[in-house]
Amino acid sequence: MLHKKNFLIIVCLILLIFSFGKVNAATLYLVPENKTVKIGEEFNMDVRVDTDGVGINATQAEIKFPVGILEVVEIDKKGSLFNFWAEEPTVSEQFGTINFIGGSAKGVSGTSLQILKIKFKAVVSGLAEITISDVVIAASDGRGTNVLRSVLGARIGVGDVASVLPVSSSEDLLPTGSVEVIKAEQPEKIERVPVVSKKLPSSPELRVPLYPDESRWYNHLGEPVVFWELPPDVNQISTLLSRSEDEKLGIKEEGLFTGKNLGFLSEEGVWYAQVQFKNNVGWGDVSHYKISIDATTPLLFEIEMDTLISDNPAPEIRFETLDSLSGISHALVYVDNDKPIKSTSTSIVLPLQKPGKHKVLVRFFDFAGNSIEDDLEFEVLPLPTPIVNFIPKSVPQDEVLRVLGRSIPSGFVDIKILDDGGMEVYSTFVETDVVGGWDVSIAELLPIGSYSLVVSARDYRDAISYPTDPNTFKIKPRVILSFGFVDLVWFEIFSFVVLVFVIVIGTSFWYYITERRKREVYQIIATRDVDKISNLLLEDLGKMKGILMQIPDSVSSKIKVDLTFYHDKMKDNIDKMKKYVGRELKKIK
Repeated sequence: MLHKKNFLIIVCLILLIFSFGKVNAATLYLVPENKTVKIGEEFNMDVRVDTDGVGINATQAEIKFPVGILEVVEIDKKGSLFNFWAEEPTVSEQFGTINFIGGSAKGVSGTSLQILKIKFKAVVSGLAEITISDVVIAASDGRGTNVLRSVLGARIGVGDVASVLPVSSSEDLLPTGSVEVIKAEQPEKIERVPVVSKKLPSSPELRVPLYPDESRWYNHLGEPVVFWELPPDVNQISTLLSRSEDEKLGIKEEGLFTGKNLGFLSEEGVWYAQVQFKNNVGWGDVSHYKISIDATTPLLFEIEMDTLISDNPAPEIRFETLDSLSGISHALVYVDNDKPIKSTSTSIVLPLQKPGKHKVLVRFFDFAGNSIEDDLEFEVLPLPTPIVNFIPKSVPQDEVLRVLGRSIPSGFVDIKILDDGGMEVYSTFVETDVVGGWDVSIAELLPIGSYSLVVSARDYRDAISYPTDPNTFKIKPRVILSFGFVDLVWFEIFSFVVLVFVIVIGTSFWYYITERRKREVYQIIATRDVDKISNLLLEDLGKMKGILMQIPDSVSSKIKVDLTFYHDKMKDNIDKMKKYVGRELKKIK
């Protein structure tokens, strides 16, 4: 069976696969990061998280400590950013581990948010390394994205080891998990003989690099160092870290330094670093440096809306919370994936929303930069979709396109014309009458082609409907000639002329081909008949020749000679007729 302490890790890793592009930003760390204690001394260790501006709502981790050197006295959840625990903080003295899975119903962000406070007791002398592993920090993004960037542990010197542990971090004693070495500026000791002065020393000019602006609130607890410029006449320095600037100084520093480490600030609120110089004349004025720390998020809150389902496109939401230290700075309102709206009030009217389901998220920030958030889902219902009762299938380019329909009474109809590529080429709107009728005449000169018209309803609140299905129509060329119900444009006229020309040419060609075929037939028949008649005549002449051959010589020779002459002449004429008539018939085309 899957152990419950691994459940959050598995879920977040699965979700992380589908959440590429998220920047890992959160750091889980322990404070103080370095400390020296005596054997038998009890001390507190805070488990904190820096979200780097990302909202989170769950964290899992295992903290390991050396059992032989330290033991856990108490685990305190008071002041934790989490208000429920999937796994309560559990200590195993056998294995030296502390495991927990904590969560919050709201997303929170900050740089020093407290999760737990662990009280340890130093048992024996040694170097105790406290490490953190199996960490998941889940973002409040609805997907549980693991936004862990790094973990920072701590080192505790107990007893004899204390002499080798510096109070401040050094390069050779970095917190476990650190990947970058940053050497902080440290105070320097001044060895010199003070000069004699005739007046009291001036008040010190103080600076604290960890908290550089006195007018600001900061959301991280740390180990501040206060610095000052040391005048040549100063022979003694008095310092104090207090809750009130009226508290009198009483700590005289041994030696002269350019600053002082004030120690770890384990509590939130306002602190005052106070420094006073003394010279041979006496003590000068006290300088105060204000350090304001708020590492706690604003109080939990809930977004309120009159109704979660309505046709109101711009609903009002209400939200309010408190912050006990730095106070509420502002709120950011996110609707879906739009840019946030900054608000300093406790209510806001949302921008116009399209029909459908939406999610609004409000994130409150205090003046220290800590935040807490809440979200709410709502739905905007569409208005009834308009009806297009009439639209022509085609319109000449120089005529008005008239469209009629019905929609909501006393409202508006938004009209868009799209080309065949879906690009908007024209838009307008008309008002509807008291019964919802609408009529629009569009005189826009559109290029010849195919178009579609879509309309949607809108009321005085700018609530809208879903658009209608596209109503297609065509823009034809201008009309040139009109014959009753027949309208002709240049293209149609040209097409008609071409068609008539093609018909005339075609008819003429057909007639020519037909006549030619007829002549060819007649030519064949005439040629055949001439040949037939010639053959018949020749046949008769042949018979005549036979008769002439039978005439006896006793008959007058003159008659026989004449008959023979005319016979031969007729035969010759028949041959010529056959030859010349046939040749002339062939000339007929």
